[in-house]
Amino acid sequence: MHKISELRAWATLILLSLLWGSSFILIKKSLIAFEATEVALLRVTLSGIAFTPFFIYHFRRLEWHRWPLYLVIAITGSGLPAILFATAQTHLSSLSVGILNSLSPIFTLIIGVFAFHNATSRLQIAGILLGFVGAGVLIFLGQSPEAASHTSSWFYSALVIIGAMLYATNVNLIQAKFQHVDPIQLSSLAFFLLGAPLLILIPFSDIPYKVVHHPYGWQSLGAILFLAVISTMIALTIFYKLVQQTNAVFSASVAYLIPIVAIAWGAWDGEYISYYHLLGMILIIYGVYLSRK
Repeated sequence: MHKISELRAWATLILLSLLWGSSFILIKKSLIAFEATEVALLRVTLSGIAFTPFFIYHFRRLEWHRWPLYLVIAITGSGLPAILFATAQTHLSSLSVGILNSLSPIFTLIIGVFAFHNATSRLQIAGILLGFVGAGVLIFLGQSPEAASHTSSWFYSALVIIGAMLYATNVNLIQAKFQHVDPIQLSSLAFFLLGAPLLILIPFSDIPYKVVHHPYGWQSLGAILFLAVISTMIALTIFYKLVQQTNAVFSASVAYLIPIVAIAWGAWDGEYISYYHLLGMILIIYGVYLSRK
């Protein structure tokens, strides 16, 4: 893959932050009618269905001999995080989860250096740490008492942190093992391996009943559909290509911009916002800038 210009890399990063930053409010709306496991199941299977035409088109060119690695990519990049984040949001606000997700670049750096022997610079380390400080400002100073008490719920916060670690593992694997694989081929095979077996579970769940009979069934299903197609299918494909054309640390730094979008949605949905959020955003954005060096 060819490297892309600085401007295009930043534009792609901002687009991804908008798509993924909106996912937390979508999960929140999905949980009105469905359980966390149902939200995760629908998100993964609907993404798999959306990828089916691309899977069929690329069928002959897919690297079937590497299917275990593709399955790992699907599990770490979508499968497990989908259930972890949905479960966490049954007790944490969407804003809090979006903030905790900004830990991903820290784990990306750690895993990349120690597991994949990636080179890194002092400026990259400084950028990651500065972004982490900005996230800390948002977490510890920029929340209402109610939200702060939610974030201090160790178990559900730990689920988000584990999800961030899985994302970090995913991005390092892509850079190390799938640098020259077309992102559409990568995503379509990964989601087929994960989504096809899970699809058979839907008729045996309460999902069809809730869609028809729950007062917000169709609205929640619409939120999951947008989450699956836009925030998962399209966003992941763009993200995989960004990893290939820049580097894992810069790409994972999208998690620093995601809280900004999550905060905006939270404010729109009546959640608490303060001046500390502005300070956190400034630190985060400058940290992303340094991580690109």
